[in-house]
Amino acid sequence: MQQRPQRLEAVVATIKSVRASVGASVPVGIRVSQGKVNDFTHKWAEGEQGAETIFGTLAAAGVDYIHVTEFEAWQPAFGTHGPTLVQLARRYAKGPAIIANGGLHDASRALDVLEHGADIIALGRGALSNPDWPAKVQQGLALEEFDRSILGPIADIKASELAQAT
Repeated sequence: MQQRPQRLEAVVATIKSVRASVGASVPVGIRVSQGKVNDFTHKWAEGEQGAETIFGTLAAAGVDYIHVTEFEAWQPAFGTHGPTLVQLARRYAKGPAIIANGGLHDASRALDVLEHGADIIALGRGALSNPDWPAKVQQGLALEEFDRSILGPIADIKASELAQAT
């Protein structure tokens, strides 16, 4: 593992502080994403080397789980081929449980991600649309499509709010 970048210092300090406060009997974890709120396709500039550093650092800091979220968790983490971010988390963070999130409401994709390193699947949109998702999947029933309108209203920054005062 590379030397820890400065940007991880606050994260490590927070993990250690939380662990010291709650003790060993309370699970401590972190949610990690490459994507940004306004850019689901953003990737870490350091590629797999950055993933090694980040996941290795989080594991060494003592987290019990790493919640990896991507827009499409089954897709390669960098480029069109190669491992997913979940696979990289499993490769470089041997101890913590890995929770995968990101478009995994399709049961075959969820199973594939479980087979490739995730310990747990987390659903967002799929669970909002199908609160009975486990039963539907088990019974082979059709899943409801996600209705984006349930997330409204969206708080966007308007051009007039960005205008400079005269």
